[in-house]
Amino acid sequence: MTQSQVTVLEEVCPRCRTSNYQNKSLKLLVNECGHDLCEKCVEHLFIRGSAPCPSCKLVLKKNGFKTKRFEDFTVEREVDIRKRILKDYNKTEEDFGTLREYNDYLEEIEEIIFNFASNIDVEETKAKVEAYKKENFKTIQKNRVAQSRQEAYLKEKTLAEEKEAEERRAHEQECELMEEMERQERKKKLLDQIASSDRPADEILLLHKEEEETVNANKRSLHSKSAYNSGFSIAMISNAKPSDTQVYIYKYEDCEGDTCGPKTSEENIKRYAETVNVSKAALAGGFLQEYVVHRPVDDAYSGLFIFND
Repeated sequence: MTQSQVTVLEEVCPRCRTSNYQNKSLKLLVNECGHDLCEKCVEHLFIRGSAPCPSCKLVLKKNGFKTKRFEDFTVEREVDIRKRILKDYNKTEEDFGTLREYNDYLEEIEEIIFNFASNIDVEETKAKVEAYKKENFKTIQKNRVAQSRQEAYLKEKTLAEEKEAEERRAHEQECELMEEMERQERKKKLLDQIASSDRPADEILLLHKEEEETVNANKRSLHSKSAYNSGFSIAMISNAKPSDTQVYIYKYEDCEGDTCGPKTSEENIKRYAETVNVSKAALAGGFLQEYVVHRPVDDAYSGLFIFND
């Protein structure tokens, strides 16, 4: 590994020079200026809540530090700006009369984010955002409540699914344990029969094999009858409203257009197809040799009855 590769992989706090090579649990934090600091340096320098950045001397607040997610700070900054702007610009398509109005609204959001991220007309953009927040205060609050409810629902649903999956795994492990105990019990029973019975060992083994096959068949039958969980509850299906639109079922009909040529005979098609090599894998998928020559023969025959006067 070259020195440049080591530099890329290694993360270093610019103040205390601690690296993730020396401390595996090193976590770098970043603030609005974009300069990194490790957690220990943040705790030491910002014990009073605010202090200048050691690199650029910009006064920062301790609660403004967050875990560094991206190597490029411009990406980190744009993500934070987008997150902050979308808290207020949270209208949905249902809040607009037309799709065009909604698309214009989305373009406006992107323009605001670009201006803040690129330091273009920052004061004008701030005034524009503040005016929007005052004008749409009720809509913003309503959509925030709706989003929080949706997030709570999704979180509850995720936890329920994780709990169900955990219970299913525990049940499967218990079933596997029970099957192993039953298998060992049958094996012990077989050995006892061979040791104590006067019947031939081959006959006892044959009976044991038949018993095992019966047990396995019963298990397969139970497994095939088990319900498949598709992720849709009965309530979701029952609440679905039937559509009034009549479904059109397509029916194929052969094209009977005039090709101005002789009709293609199936005998000729089969005769030409005998010279075509097709792999067995293709034939197994339903492909026929006739398909290769049918269209070229049709094209060759078309137009043969057209004569110039």
